Amino acid sequence: MKTVPYTTGSPKLSQKTRLGVVHLKVKHLKEQIAFYQEVLKMTLHEESEDHAVLGDTSKPLLHLRKVDDLKRYSNTTGMYHFALLYPSEKELAKAISWLYSLSYPNYPTDHGMSKTTYLKDLEGNDIELYIRTGDRGNYVSEDGELKFLYNDGTLTEGRDPLDLEELYRTLKENENPGTPLENMEMGHIHLYASSLSGMLTFYRDVIGFSEGLMMPGFRMGDVGLEEAKYHVVAFNTWKGTDLPAPKDAAGLDYYTLILDGKEEYLALKERLKEADVETFMEDDGEYLYDPAHIRIRLKTDHE
Repeated sequence: MKTVPYTTGSPKLSQKTRLGVVHLKVKHLKEQIAFYQEVLKMTLHEESEDHAVLGDTSKPLLHLRKVDDLKRYSNTTGMYHFALLYPSEKELAKAISWLYSLSYPNYPTDHGMSKTTYLKDLEGNDIELYIRTGDRGNYVSEDGELKFLYNDGTLTEGRDPLDLEELYRTLKENENPGTPLENMEMGHIHLYASSLSGMLTFYRDVIGFSEGLMMPGFRMGDVGLEEAKYHVVAFNTWKGTDLPAPKDAAGLDYYTLILDGKEEYLALKERLKEADVETFMEDDGEYLYDPAHIRIRLKTDHE
């Protein structure tokens, strides 16, 4: 068996690069606000008749825009899920415990490299709640397939049930799991794409991430920034389509990439120019499309 690193090569982007606010189009704004406040314990930062901004106690993470007559399409590219990164195992334990106290459906999973649970909001948008746990082992290649080898020698597919009993040991007796989110990040976004190679080339060579884990047999890949900040943008071809989501599609509107200052922004602009990738301006900023026609907003830390 050969160890496979989480990321390969040096990124062109700064390690301070991060994902910003994810923007969703929703049909029932009030109900969705209530879901994110009550079920995910988000703080409401801004609200109007047609939009809302939610996040942890100090910063925005999610923007909801009300759009009438949205439809849920199943045969297009778009968002598989957005993923909220928790600051500690204890905080993830509180989040999952809270979901169970509400009897809200969720699916705790152990990927080896992460402990996570999956759920959907009221309109079917997929969400992942997780922590990175790459210190528990490594991915290895066995007969051309990736598997996770734990430090104790256990070899798994990396898609096991999460040991909730062990996770809950991080909680104190009678600890309140319903406290508001704090110190959160938008950890990664996972996209339905049309081509693994096309997405890898774009996100690695043009945007500037490091190559991550490529699993052609599983029809999935990802990119990251370094060993400790892996799996930032993931993509799969599970839908087997190259049709972009139409304007009336529910779900992802766009996501935000926050660059580390003007110098990094100008370097990215030069790579985009060399690759013939055009950006365009809207009232609130600069955008581009990736090969799956997923819209990305470019920002810098100073905006």
